[in-house]
Amino acid sequence: MNEWEGITITRHDEQQSEPPEADDLELSRQVFVLSDMPPQRWVEICTAALVGSPGRLGRDAEVDGQNLVIWGGPKIFDERDANHLKKLVAYTNEKYREILEPVDLSGFDAFG
Repeated sequence: MNEWEGITITRHDEQQSEPPEADDLELSRQVFVLSDMPPQRWVEICTAALVGSPGRLGRDAEVDGQNLVIWGGPKIFDERDANHLKKLVAYTNEKYREILEPVDLSGFDAFG
């Protein structure tokens, strides 16, 4: 098994986040800082999971550098949504680890 530790969400960056200025329908930008700069393949996996994820987070989210940026209504981020983000990052880590696993070619004969 590969020794890659994985990415985690370290905190909600309130300074980079932008609260809505008006009513409940206006979108707000919420920024969550990742523990490390993710590799490009990790970003691709996460982006695919965000797009494929049912619900309001999957539609309006992206990885931007070392940040996970979510667009949503001002009351969108409750404990359930925080847990969704944690599961999304854990899923991405799991899938990324799978591509890091060495392929066992013992017994493979390309010319046989």
